[in-house]
Amino acid sequence: MKVFRDFIKWFSYITAGILVVCAVNFTLVGSGMIPTITLWQILLSGGLTTLVTMLLYPRANGKKSVVFVGCLLHYAVLCGVMIACGYWFQWLSLDAEGIVMMCLSVAGVYLLAFTAYYIVDLKQAEKINQRLKEKYPN
Repeated sequence: MKVFRDFIKWFSYITAGILVVCAVNFTLVGSGMIPTITLWQILLSGGLTTLVTMLLYPRANGKKSVVFVGCLLHYAVLCGVMIACGYWFQWLSLDAEGIVMMCLSVAGVYLLAFTAYYIVDLKQAEKINQRLKEKYPN
C-alpha cells in the first residue's frame, strides 16, 4: 500500500511539474491553445517518469557521493525517457536544440517536483514533532 501511495504522491508532483513547464514552454513559443491530446500525453509521460523515479531515485541513507551519482543517473534516465516521449509525441525534433530544451525542461520539472516533495515532507515532520510534544511533554 505504501508503494501505491508513494506512486500517487510522486505522480502528482511530477505531472503538475510537467504541466507547469509545458505551460511556460507553450507561452514562450507563442502557441495559443494546448491541444487536448497533449493533456493525455502529459499524464502518460508523468506516469512513465514517476515509474523511473520510484525505481531509480537514490535513497538518502547512503554516502553523499553515491546519492549524488544516483541523482545524476536518475536525471539522465529521465532525460532519455522524456526525449523519447517528446519525439514520439512530436514535442521536439531530434536535434541539439530540441534535446537541450527537453533536458532543461526535465531540470525544471525536477526542481518543481522535489521542491514540492521537500515542502510537504517538512510540514509532515512538523506535525509529527508537534504531536510527539503533545503526547510526551518535557
